[in-house]
Amino acid sequence: MAVAGLRLMYHGLSQPGVMSKLTHHGADIGVSAVKTAVTRTWALQFPKRLNSTQAYNSQVKENYAKEAENKINKTNKINEVPQLQSIDHFRSSKAQKQGKDNGAYILPHPIWSEEELNSVEITHRVPENFTDKAAFYSVKILRNSFDIFSGFNWRKRSEKQWLRRIIFLETVAGVPGMMAAMVRHLNSLRRMQRDHGWIHTLLEEAENERMHLMTALQIRKPGLAFRGCVLLAQGVFVNVFFLSYLISPYFCHRFVGYLEEEAVKTYTKCLQDIDSGSLPWKNSPAPPIAKDYWQLPPDAMMRDVILAIRADEAHHRVVNHTLGSLKEDEPNPYGPGR
Repeated sequence: MAVAGLRLMYHGLSQPGVMSKLTHHGADIGVSAVKTAVTRTWALQFPKRLNSTQAYNSQVKENYAKEAENKINKTNKINEVPQLQSIDHFRSSKAQKQGKDNGAYILPHPIWSEEELNSVEITHRVPENFTDKAAFYSVKILRNSFDIFSGFNWRKRSEKQWLRRIIFLETVAGVPGMMAAMVRHLNSLRRMQRDHGWIHTLLEEAENERMHLMTALQIRKPGLAFRGCVLLAQGVFVNVFFLSYLISPYFCHRFVGYLEEEAVKTYTKCLQDIDSGSLPWKNSPAPPIAKDYWQLPPDAMMRDVILAIRADEAHHRVVNHTLGSLKEDEPNPYGPGR
């Protein structure tokens, strides 16, 4: 029976096409099994791939959002008006060390100690040559003429008269430093040469004189007639000094040196009037702008302001006489704020 069964199986398999059908059927079964395995594997991995893709897309969106936000912030930063008090460039070096602020757009300038304020003396540089004498006598003529015209020597010096004098003189005193700096700046551009550090000192002087004016204006505002006189005087002085500096910088610096000698005399006389009681500034509080600029104590009075202004004028006196003794291409010995 067994043998007969084997013979029957062999006979059936040996029939034409039967073996190929079985082979093809087995291949289909194998392919089907592979497809089933792949499908099951993909189904198991699909959630992981989906989560990974979603995470990637979310990260891309987040990166784009951050980039867009940075661009907006940069644009706003460019268009934003900065808090000027926070910019180190506009602070004096001493104010930065003390953690104090001189206000917006203030160039470096000396901050005087109490000893320096009270040690200022009236000095005079004796003229040595014709140019010195021309500068000295020019200042003397201007000083005496202004004193007579304003009644400074023959009228009672009241607070109103002092303020008029200070305001008028400071509108003129702020001109030389600016004009000299402009001429040297243009010379440097035209000649394509260095300036050797003169420009910044001259600009600091011009701004310092302007701050004297800003301080006085906190106490009194001049009228239209006074403003007209200032306009006339400035129009004449600007052009005369500009042409003079083109011709002889030496004469101009010596002129300003002698002019500052007279300024020291004027503010010394102002202090004398304060101490004598004829000028009621001994108990008058200093304007806030003066406290910020000269780093004065909170309880500073107008007398302290006049002391600081006199010290500034004494400093300009020394600086201009020094620059007047140097050649135009020699280095400026004064650093920023010194």
